[in-house]
Amino acid sequence: MLAPLVSSVTDPRAALPRLDRHRPKGPPVRPSRSGRRRAFVLIGVHVLIGLHFLHWGLTGSSVTPVEPSESMQTVELGRLNAGFLLFVALIASTLVFGRWFCGWGCHIVALQDLSAWLLRRVGLKPRPLRSRLLVLAPFAVAYAMFLHPIVLHWWDPVGKPLPAPSEWQLKLVTDDLWVTFPGWIMAPITLLVVGGLIVWWLGAKGFCTHGCPYGAFFALADRVAPLRIVVSDACEHCGHCTSVCSSNVRVHEEVAKYGHVVDPGCMKCLDCVSVCPKDALSYGPARPQPFAVSQQRIAARADFSWGEEIAVALLAFVATQFTFRGAWFGEGVPLLLAVGLGVITAVFALLGWRLLRRPDVEFQHTVLKRGRRFTSAGFAALGLVLLWLAFSAHTFAAQRLRESAIDGVRQLRGGASPAQLEQALAGTDRALSWDLVDDPRVQEMRGLVLRGLGRHADAERALLGALAARDRLDYVEANLALAAYAMDPQRARWQQARALLEAVLANDPQNEIALRLHERLGERGR
Repeated sequence: MLAPLVSSVTDPRAALPRLDRHRPKGPPVRPSRSGRRRAFVLIGVHVLIGLHFLHWGLTGSSVTPVEPSESMQTVELGRLNAGFLLFVALIASTLVFGRWFCGWGCHIVALQDLSAWLLRRVGLKPRPLRSRLLVLAPFAVAYAMFLHPIVLHWWDPVGKPLPAPSEWQLKLVTDDLWVTFPGWIMAPITLLVVGGLIVWWLGAKGFCTHGCPYGAFFALADRVAPLRIVVSDACEHCGHCTSVCSSNVRVHEEVAKYGHVVDPGCMKCLDCVSVCPKDALSYGPARPQPFAVSQQRIAARADFSWGEEIAVALLAFVATQFTFRGAWFGEGVPLLLAVGLGVITAVFALLGWRLLRRPDVEFQHTVLKRGRRFTSAGFAALGLVLLWLAFSAHTFAAQRLRESAIDGVRQLRGGASPAQLEQALAGTDRALSWDLVDDPRVQEMRGLVLRGLGRHADAERALLGALAARDRLDYVEANLALAAYAMDPQRARWQQARALLEAVLANDPQNEIALRLHERLGERGR
């Protein structure tokens, strides 16, 4: 049962998110039988994921990742992989059955459900954050992942080439199953942020609502699906269904207004069906109403004013795209983690603003400020917010310096003067001085500049450091430069030189410098 509104909080917009006044009527809400079944299914999904990785580990190759994000490779590289085929099949099935996969097959939903269960075990039931603009974030992320490359290609087909569908090639087997997943640093951080923190601070299914790009496609398909949660005349509007819905759907209101659930956030978990004391709910056919407004999205339930909505949306975009995406903390921050961090940053910024400006503030279940006086939790929250915003500002500055340094080196042409090279070197040194961990991409550029200045020992050291950071070099020139150093008879690192040159030729088989060096290498590395 949801906690009552704290009487001492008088500002109707002070609570973040706003408290939900829904109370189920009648006898106690019975446990959901569907929840247990769904838990077993999701455990089974993770067993299959484990078997997939085990097969790869034992055989050295396996089916490409069965993950919708792999569709990016299909669009950009023409690789028709298992992830793309799965994504197409899931969208097609959603057009008929509704948004079922999120509730019964998604590992991120399983992580969020586990986080919500653990929080309930310590007495916390996170309340959903309701925003009119942040709910558009999944569509923005979906555009960035899948549609933006196509738009760029339409705009500049020569500079931004994409393979035509007729040129796509079936690629269902890979030798490196983990290559497109977060590394050993970012993977647990992603689980912590996308699972635990997002659920704790933004409510159950917080990432589904405010970040998941695949959910954007499923939500659109669900709008026209003919199968959904429907109600019979036996309904007594007790609200038990809404009290157990972990997707934040106002089930009892939607079935009363429309005769079925129209909210595309409904993941067909069937908890609502399972707990109905009159068995009035079921999963069955209903006439789709694609333009109906879901009851959790009506204006009266928004947590923010329109000014706050715009500020939060802009902050989330800047924090995602220009602060955390690709930032280097020993590993690059992947896109979906950047989205989670961006949304958290925006909400924290608003919370900090309210803590400084408003007399009464509550966040989730905790009173932070009452009658202009901070509680002990309020002081802790303000300190956490200020530290996080300072960290975010530092990361933003480091990202701008990194981009400036890389662009400064890229703009150099053959025959650049020593003064230009020294200026570019100063830019890379400045970027590295701001990084919490030296970014290998900047190290690569620094090595190239040092090579141009004739400081070969320093150049080689910088390039080797960049290679050691993640076992590869991103830039062709850096690969060629380090290969040339490795081929020096005094160094004789033949295997390293061969690997660097083959990495270049794999992407550019006609690279003249790589071909010439590879020919010189000959058989010496064998």
